Parts: sequence; C-alpha cells; structure tokens
Amino acid sequence: MRTMVKTETVEQIWSADLLDRRQDADFLYNFITGEISKRKSRGKRSSYSLNIDAQWGGGKSFFLERFGKQAVMRGHVVAYVNAWKDDHVGDPYIAIMAAIDRAFAPHVKKDGAVKTAWKTVKSNGGRIAIKAAGGAIRSLAKKHFDITADDILGADQSLVSEAAEAAIDGSIETGAAEIDKLFDRTLEALIGQFQKADKAIQTFREKLAGAVDALDKSGKKAPFFVLVDELDRCRPAYAVHLLERIKHLFEVDGVAFVFATNSQQLQHSIAGAYGQGFDGFTYLKRFFDRTYVFSEISPKRRVEELCSLIDTAKADVPYDDIVEFISSGFSAYDLNLRASEQILEMVEVTISAWPHEIPIEMLLLFPVCVSFYNCGIVDWQIARDKMPNSWLLGDTKWAFNVKDAFSIAASQFLEPVKFQQFVNSTGEGPIKSYLARAYGREFGSWETANEPSIQQEIGKLVANAGRLMQPGLGSQQPA
Repeated sequence: MRTMVKTETVEQIWSADLLDRRQDADFLYNFITGEISKRKSRGKRSSYSLNIDAQWGGGKSFFLERFGKQAVMRGHVVAYVNAWKDDHVGDPYIAIMAAIDRAFAPHVKKDGAVKTAWKTVKSNGGRIAIKAAGGAIRSLAKKHFDITADDILGADQSLVSEAAEAAIDGSIETGAAEIDKLFDRTLEALIGQFQKADKAIQTFREKLAGAVDALDKSGKKAPFFVLVDELDRCRPAYAVHLLERIKHLFEVDGVAFVFATNSQQLQHSIAGAYGQGFDGFTYLKRFFDRTYVFSEISPKRRVEELCSLIDTAKADVPYDDIVEFISSGFSAYDLNLRASEQILEMVEVTISAWPHEIPIEMLLLFPVCVSFYNCGIVDWQIARDKMPNSWLLGDTKWAFNVKDAFSIAASQFLEPVKFQQFVNSTGEGPIKSYLARAYGREFGSWETANEPSIQQEIGKLVANAGRLMQPGLGSQQPA
C-alpha cells in the first residue's frame, strides 16, 4: 500500500511567524525569480546571489527554513548549507557539494537524465583538489581565479620543492644559465598544470549548469535554490573561503543563492581573515548582487517570539501577562537584544526544569537570571540592589513596583511567619494582593503555612541553568 505524504500548507509553514517575515519571503521570491528570468532573456548568466541582513535574533534562520519550504512547495529544488555546522571541514567546497548532493538525491532516483547529469558533475567535481599552499603560484591563482596552488598542481605539487632543491644542489656544479633553464622547465610545467585546473573549473561549472537544467526539464522549476545560513558565526578564514568557492565554482545558470547573515559581523570576519585595515564592507559586496535588510523588530514583538518557547502554564506572573512583564523588564534594565535572548533562554531552561505543579514565580526568577547574567553568581541581595526603581507595572494609581515586590518576596515570602506579618499589616495594594494570592496557591491558606516556599529552589535552578548557557555567559555585560 502506498503511503501518502502529508504536505504542509503555506499557512502551516508560517504559523509561528511572529515577526511578519512571510511578506518578506513572498517579495524576495518574486524578486529573485524575476531577476533570473530577466537575465536569461538578455543572454546573461542567469544566476543570482542575495544577502539577507539582520542582527542576531532577527529571525534569519527561521526565515530561511520557511522560505525553503515554500520554494519546495512552489516546485523548486532547495539545498541547505549550515556554514557554522560545517566549518570543521577543511574546505567549504565539500560541504556545499554535499548539500547539493542531498538536494538532488530524490530526483536522481526518479529521473535518468538527472541521474546522468549529476553523476557527471560529481565526477568532474572530484578532480578539483582543495588544499592550502604557498609560493608565487598561490598569488597568481588567487589573483585570477581565487584558487590555491594545490588546486592547480594536484598530484604534481612536489614540482616546486623538487625544482628548488635541484637548483640549490646543482648550483655548485652548474652555471647560472643552467639554473635558469631548470626554472624555465619548472615554470612551463606549472603553467600547464594551471591551464588544466582552469579547464577543470570551467568544465565543472558547465556540468553543474547542465544538471540544474536537467532538473528543470524533469518538471522542477528554475532556479535551483541554495540557502546558506550561519555564515557570520564561522571562523573568519572559513567564511571567506566559502564565499570565494561559491563565487568561482557554483554561480552558474539557474542557481540562486540566498545568504542570511549579520553583515556587520561578517565584515569583521573578512577583515580578520585579511588583516587589520582591510575594507571588509567593499570586499563583501563582490559576492552579493543585492542585500536585503530586515526591518527592525519592536522589543515587544521579539519578546512575544521568545516567550513562545516558554511553558507559560508553569509560570506565575503579575497581571497574568508574561510578555508585558518581560518586555517591561528588558526596558527597565536597558538590555540589548543579545543579552535579552540569553537571559530569556536561562528563564526558559529554568522553567523547563521546574519540578512542581505550583507555578514558578517570574517575579523572583527574572531578576535573578538578569543578575546571574551580569555577575555569574546567584545572589538575592545583589539581584535586589541592581534592580531598577523604574520598573513599574499597571496604571499610575495602582502601580506595581517590581523592585518593592521582589524585595518583599525575597526577604519574607520564603519565611511564613514574616510573610503572615506582612499580609496582616495595614494597607492594601497590588503587591500585597498578588503575593497573598501566590502564597495561597501553594499552601491553600497562607495563615496555616509553617514551612518555606518551594520558590526558594529558584536560586539553585538558575545556577544549574547557567551551566547550560553558552561559554562566558556569566561574564557578559549588557550594552
């Protein structure tokens, strides 16, 4: 019996789109396909390379994944390259070829022409050796083709060293004219190998274009999309190498590359690879036809996206609005996007590890996580001292001062006798009402409570959650 594969609808693909990126995807898809069609009609190379620029946390990876799924739904073949995941590979050529091979695999099985065309690509591609080398030939190759000496020499790379040794050893017994002849013969051999390498590259590009065309003829739409993510997180040398490989080997008719990068960080990577003072911005423009900048995300929308990862049923928060509570907290602490992401990641990890049915108190958890992010330790007094007085919730008349509420909860909430004294004190207000409700949820009635609250476990869990964060989290300071 044949198994039916359920296909996602466009609405399902973008169901978690909290940053309105679907409209960006529709625009960019139409733009890229339109540009490639225009180039083809004018007899130009019908490829395109687009860079999507956004800060960390701007939804680049989310976008690329959904863009790719929607392209497949529209009849295209899509290859995914996670540059950061693959930067342990000696040369990105291998990683790119592997990604394209995975994309072609299902279609190779179905269509003989595609199978033959792709087999030819891999056969020719295997002849391109990607290694590092030194010497004058590297400079020559780099200048003209962005390939290294070993790409040219292949198995004959020993020619240079052998020639040099022969010249030195023979210099005592031979004259300058003989040495010149020896180097002339070596140079002639090197030029021959260089020309072979040039021919191999041209053949590879032709065969790749032929394979993409075979896909088109098999019923798949052009272009063939290659989506490249996480390039700005790679080692600088690897990031540069990947861009150069794509530019000189893979940009052929019918192929569209879509990169998602933090362009500022990528410029730093390029400058780092080429040395201080190098103009990374200008160099980067060589590799992209256009750059599309994502619109800025409002802090609240970003929090909405991040909070979608939190099991909110396990968290209690003033006014029952976790997005508003966290957004106002980020604003009060004046946290940048990167710091906000990492703090909320710690919050999410702690909530996931919370073992009780009674919800964890965000009033206590969030400030402790911010404090841990800043100083690397859990200290309730430091967390209190560093809290901004300006963090208020609710309207002016019944403003909920979060620092005051945290101070009461941290010093009295965990000691039933002191907490009962606080609740029995004169006066009313949102803080007293909220804390009485929270404590009553745990014990049934705060009047009969005689043991510390389970909320005292927050400190230990935050410290454990911090150990799951990225290296150096505790020493980072929010901008």
